Amino acid sequence: MKLLAVLVNYGDEQLSYLEQVVTALKRFKKYEVTVIVQSNIPLEIKGIDIVNVVVLNNYQLLPLTCRKEIWKRKDEYDVFIYGENDHLFLEKHVDKHIEYSSFLPENRIPGLIQYENDGGDFYYVGYHSHFDWDYDSVEIHNGKKFAYFSNTHQATFILTKKQLEKVGNTINFKKLIRYKPFYLYNNFANSIRKKFKKPIVEPFRYSLKCKVNTDVYDFGGMKKVICISEFEDNRIHHLPNLYIEGLKGRRKLNSDEDRMRFALQKMLKN
Repeated sequence: MKLLAVLVNYGDEQLSYLEQVVTALKRFKKYEVTVIVQSNIPLEIKGIDIVNVVVLNNYQLLPLTCRKEIWKRKDEYDVFIYGENDHLFLEKHVDKHIEYSSFLPENRIPGLIQYENDGGDFYYVGYHSHFDWDYDSVEIHNGKKFAYFSNTHQATFILTKKQLEKVGNTINFKKLIRYKPFYLYNNFANSIRKKFKKPIVEPFRYSLKCKVNTDVYDFGGMKKVICISEFEDNRIHHLPNLYIEGLKGRRKLNSDEDRMRFALQKMLKN
């Protein structure tokens, strides 16, 4: 099975993480992996098959060039991966995606959830602010439980060829979705709600960078669900571990292992 992984890289600050990600991809045993990196600088990292040096006025749009590259090669591969340069794909992520996709309804798509690890506990960087599990969304398919997590951002996506075609028939895969006025108004209203510590109201507006993956899940015609029966197989490591303590100017964004464990126990009892 032929797999295309298109990664985005900006600058030289995270090249050590990119090297880890590429090495892991090239170790996949069941897939013939091609790695393409969209970068603003030349790269010489073992395992990368193609480096496309991209010149842009706004490098917030650099991740979008990954979607364009995937679409250009949609007929050449069976499975497609997009990822930021610091998210560690494991072969089981692809295995599970293909397995789940074989029995999930066509309006569902399996997803991942980001985590960081300080050598001991796990921290979930997307589990912050108003984001939470929808406890009423639990579904059972093929004996496994799936649920919806309201933060669809995972800095990555995995798509089978069939799913890529479905998304491409629903949205323009080469462009970002322009938010409707309601989204823009709601985003402003949420900033006011947050200031006065009031509950945030969906839908949430993501940044240009995040929308490269969230558009697929929010507007691509398939609801993102995460398998909670096999939760550990569906976590993806954000290698820098920056958000645990808010390092390098990042905000401290995460929920600890206890909160996640409690949420999962609650849903698995449903």
